[in-house]
Amino acid sequence: MARCWKDPTTKDAYRLSWASIFITVIAAIAGVTIYASNNSSLALVFGLENCVDFLSSVVVLWRFFAPTKADPSVEEKLQRREKRASIAISIVLIMLGVAILATSFFDFSRGKEDQDENLDQITIISFFSVIAFGTLAAFKFNYANILESASLYKDGLCSLIGTILAGTLFINSLIIEEFTALWWIDPLVSLACGIGAIVLGSFHLYQARYKDNLPIFSYQWWALSQGD
Repeated sequence: MARCWKDPTTKDAYRLSWASIFITVIAAIAGVTIYASNNSSLALVFGLENCVDFLSSVVVLWRFFAPTKADPSVEEKLQRREKRASIAISIVLIMLGVAILATSFFDFSRGKEDQDENLDQITIISFFSVIAFGTLAAFKFNYANILESASLYKDGLCSLIGTILAGTLFINSLIIEEFTALWWIDPLVSLACGIGAIVLGSFHLYQARYKDNLPIFSYQWWALSQGD
């Protein structure tokens, strides 16, 4: 197996973040485009999820960014960013959950609508998205475990949610072709993902503030990591 899987370094995590940013930008554009042409809330949620996933990947990119060779002193500096990056992504997860809930409630309020156009396009894009985000999630979880990075783990959660939404979008596009009465699967899965994201993000913030006693509401902590 490739070295980057078995023995990843901070540079590998940095490159993975760039790959994640590139893929999430493309997927966000695709999701919003599909929503505009097909009125699928799951497509919009998928697009919004990737916008937020983009933010989490940017945070991880900052966490592992080192303009020079990653010697022990640089590694120590990067490690000092870990807690702040982890908390930032917890906030991103809550933002993701709120956005998903809003779009799913909107879709429930609209009820059943015609969604027969561009289903082939949705099926193809969502299928390849499952592969792309599933691969990203696997690499992020593996890197998070080896590098002991909570921020990378949470970024992996964002990619996992993207995989679930893409998979549901794929299955839903196949179902709608035959059973239009099952339109509610779309917003129902969106609702579940939204609640899950909010619960996870809130739980991690609670742990950081009241279990680890991190001053997460302090500007000095965010700017200088004072109070760790």
